[in-house]
Amino acid sequence: MYSILKPCRTTAAFEAVPRERLSLDLDRCEEILGPVCTIVANAGVLLVVKDRCEVSLHRDGRLVLKTDSEELAREQAGRIANWLEGTPAVKSNRRQGPAAGYRPM
Repeated sequence: MYSILKPCRTTAAFEAVPRERLSLDLDRCEEILGPVCTIVANAGVLLVVKDRCEVSLHRDGRLVLKTDSEELAREQAGRIANWLEGTPAVKSNRRQGPAAGYRPM
C-alpha cells in the first residue's frame, strides 16, 4: 500500500506515501484501528494513533510516523497498511483517462 518512505523536513519523523492515489475515511480508520492502537485524536482532517510510534493518518492516505528510526517507520507503515488494506476505510482514487466514458454522437 505504501512505497515511498522519506524523512520529514520539519521534525524527527518519516512520511509514507501511498503507491496509488487513495482517500481514507478517518472515522472508519478509527473504528478499525481502535482495537489495535491507542487513538490519540481524530481532528476530522487527520487521525492520530499510537502503536509502536505515533502515526498521523491524513485523508489523502499519507502517514507521518514520528520516530527517528527508518526501520521502525517502515514496520509501522506496514502494520497500518495490513490493518486497513481491503477495508471500507480505504477508497481508491484511480484517475481515468480523459476519454474514459466518452461516447461519440
